[in-house]
Amino acid sequence: MIALLFAAALAQQAPAPAPAPQPAATAAMPPSEEFVKAVYFGKKFADRKDYAAAYTNYAKADALQPDVPGVLYNMGVLLARAGRFSEAQAKVDRYNQLFPNGAEKALVMKLQLDLEFERELQKKRQADEEYTGLFTRGRFLFSKGDLPAALKLFQDAEQQRPTDPAAVFNQAVVYEHLGDLAKASERFHRYEELEPDATAKSSADQRILGIDSEMSDMKTKIVCPFCGWRLPIGALWCPHCWHGPYLTSQAPWNSRPCGDGATATRATYYADNRFAKNDSLPCLFTGTMLDALRYTPARQRQVQEARKAEGWTYSGDVIQGWHDRQGNEIRYVQGADYLEKIVSPSGGDVLLFAAHRAGDIWLLDREDQVIDGQKYTSHYLFDAQNRIAGQQVIYQNAAGCNDVITMTAVPSYANDQLSALKIRGNYTGPTVQGSPHAEWEANVTYAYDAHTRLTKEELAVASMTKTYQEKAYGMQRQEIATLYPDMRVRKPVERLLTTGDRCGIAGGTILNNEIDLRPFYAFSPNLAMTLPPGVTRAAVSFTYP
Repeated sequence: MIALLFAAALAQQAPAPAPAPQPAATAAMPPSEEFVKAVYFGKKFADRKDYAAAYTNYAKADALQPDVPGVLYNMGVLLARAGRFSEAQAKVDRYNQLFPNGAEKALVMKLQLDLEFERELQKKRQADEEYTGLFTRGRFLFSKGDLPAALKLFQDAEQQRPTDPAAVFNQAVVYEHLGDLAKASERFHRYEELEPDATAKSSADQRILGIDSEMSDMKTKIVCPFCGWRLPIGALWCPHCWHGPYLTSQAPWNSRPCGDGATATRATYYADNRFAKNDSLPCLFTGTMLDALRYTPARQRQVQEARKAEGWTYSGDVIQGWHDRQGNEIRYVQGADYLEKIVSPSGGDVLLFAAHRAGDIWLLDREDQVIDGQKYTSHYLFDAQNRIAGQQVIYQNAAGCNDVITMTAVPSYANDQLSALKIRGNYTGPTVQGSPHAEWEANVTYAYDAHTRLTKEELAVASMTKTYQEKAYGMQRQEIATLYPDMRVRKPVERLLTTGDRCGIAGGTILNNEIDLRPFYAFSPNLAMTLPPGVTRAAVSFTYP
């Protein structure tokens, strides 16, 4: 448009030798032959649209005879045409100063408006370039993961153009990646207010629905710290890796917070009340278990990325297995709803699981687990409140004499808090050893303060008996006589609490079937231990910040 205006101006005003200059001082100076020639050439070049050559000739004419009004005007037009707007403005100013009522006044005023428009256009172009630059740098920083810096650039862009939806949209995306879903939702809503396109608004609606769902999950869900699966608050185990339990409301699982003033000390004692040792138990969570596990998109990504860095693989959010560069592999066989088994192709080991749904959580019916190389199989029972009502554990004690040991745990609850736990264990040894039958019983009690925090957890072995039901055979008879010199068939072994359950000799080492409390981890993390021979009591004391 501007180009057409300038062309029209050139067509309308092409100075020729004939017109006489307006000012009297100039009229007194007749044009020279060179001046007339330069003006004529300038007009002809302009007609041919060779504006550079035209300007050269008009400039030559101006040098020969300065301040001729038509020459000044045409030089201004040609300078504007070449984009030299400040120089064109100087010619316009010179014309207005010398010829306020000149014959070209109307055209000069039109040229002045065109120059002012060009200045505004230049400002707009500069602003557009700056605005585009903000977006370009913002997208680059976003791709590099520098989210705070990218956010600042998009906020600067909004300051420049408050009604541009693009800057607001990009802020929403950055807030979403930062995990600040409340701000992301607010920005997407603001984007919808600014965006006129219905299709774009519909896309933003879908993102808002997703964010609202995430915000709801942040209030009602926790994240499995091993595999990153989202779980409802109250879930005992994660159904896709069976890590847990995540009893966020149970005091035993909130008894070891991290922070100054929080301690958990376990003292053990022998059967004759002699002190054995103290263990300072490490903290488990910063704050409460719920605080530590509460779901956020950022926390879920952090867990999953940590597992992937270790060699674990995923299908979506469901963990699938692990492998390393040496060919070692663990496969998680996921069923329709939960992890059904874990397989080690190289070692041939298999861990089996069975579960049932209770509302929106899954409860384990059967669990295989390995603790320090020892495999255990647990079966659980649950009450109407989905609390563990009983647990049976069966394992072949490779750390002792390979006896198949059965243990049971039956809890008691008061006001929904675990108040006591009765644990029993037994096994019957092989006939060659005289079919020894051993039984033991232990009780655990829990004490709470006025804030329902666990203050003390105490274990006491109430009884331990072992009876050889017949005589052992061959070398086993001599070995048992060494272990229990006073043993009599069908009579309980004396002082078993003091000596522990001795079951065999390997070289110069006496083997024991120690009381193993580790499979009962779901009730409390504080007594997950084996009791050394002769240790019959343990007390865990807690302090809180």
